[in-house]
Amino acid sequence: MPFCRQTPLTLKALRAKDYSETPRNLGEHLKKRRPELGLLQREAAEMLGVSTDTVVNWEKDKSEPVAAQFRPVVAFLGYDPAPEPQTLSERLEAKQRRLGVSLAQVARHLGCDPGSLKRYLDGSWRMPANRARALEAFLDAEDAALAGLHSLKRRR
Repeated sequence: MPFCRQTPLTLKALRAKDYSETPRNLGEHLKKRRPELGLLQREAAEMLGVSTDTVVNWEKDKSEPVAAQFRPVVAFLGYDPAPEPQTLSERLEAKQRRLGVSLAQVARHLGCDPGSLKRYLDGSWRMPANRARALEAFLDAEDAALAGLHSLKRRR
C-alpha cells in the first residue's frame, strides 16, 4: 500500500526510572514503592498521614520520619527498610520505630531524663548498671507489653 510509506514512524525512548532498583536508604525505598503502587506523592502523603512536602523531603533524603510516623511508613512499604540493629543505640531506635514512641517517652518509662539517656547511648556518659539493666529489660520486652508507652507525655 503506497500510503504506508508516507506515515512517519516515531520511536519513543523509555523514560529512565528516577529511583534505584536496590534502595540504600529510606528515601530510595519510598521513591521505589510509590510508583509500584501507582501513587502520586500527594496520594502517598495522604495514605501516610503527612503533608506532600514531608514525602518529598523523605524521598530526597532531606529528612526522615520521627518514630511516631514510622509505623505507617513500614505499612506503606510492606517491610522495615532499616538494617538489623547492632549497637545498643540502634536497638533502641528500632524499638522506638516499632512502638512509634519518642526518646522522651522511653526515658520517662525508664525513669530518667531524655538528655541523660541520649548521653548514655552516644557514650558521652557511662551508664550505671541499674539503668543498663532497665534498658535491656525494655529492649527485650514484648512490644504488646509496652503499648501504654504512647500515653506517657513528654517532659518539658
